[in-house]
Amino acid sequence: MAMTNDDAKETNEFQKGVRHLLENGVRKLPSKYVLPLSDRPSVDKEQLTVAKSSLKLPIIDFAELQGPNRSQVLNSLSSACEEYGFFQVVNHGIPIEVIRSMIDVSARFFNLPYEERSKYMSSDMAAPVRYGTSLNQNKDAVFCWRDFLKLVCHPLSDVVSHWPSSPMDFRQRK
Repeated sequence: MAMTNDDAKETNEFQKGVRHLLENGVRKLPSKYVLPLSDRPSVDKEQLTVAKSSLKLPIIDFAELQGPNRSQVLNSLSSACEEYGFFQVVNHGIPIEVIRSMIDVSARFFNLPYEERSKYMSSDMAAPVRYGTSLNQNKDAVFCWRDFLKLVCHPLSDVVSHWPSSPMDFRQRK
């Protein structure tokens, strides 16, 4: 099935990200962001209530990675990734001021005009910096209703020059 010019234009708009759509007046969830019924999880309300009441978020203590319980912590980390897909990390050693600063500068990045954010759009999954809305915008049939900024962080000296230069303090180390 061939893509019409209108389809191509619409897809191009979606690839610019959720914030761009909102800035340009989208008032209804575009079908490009809606999973087909066959791909949606089926959970009834009773199951959801039971799941919420019994859900215990895995907590991974990074301080324990340096001690005798290292293998147990690594097993817990592996299990959390496999069973939940996410977890909480404690005792990671990152000061709260650094976390708050990172959240602040990230929010300011996402508040930049589209033209500035779009400098970091790339279809290269291995790019050291990547701004987008879906992991593979050229192939994904359905996009995620979110925008992301991926930054490679290691080794920092090799990649920080690729990071956004705006906001001005984005590359600043705390």
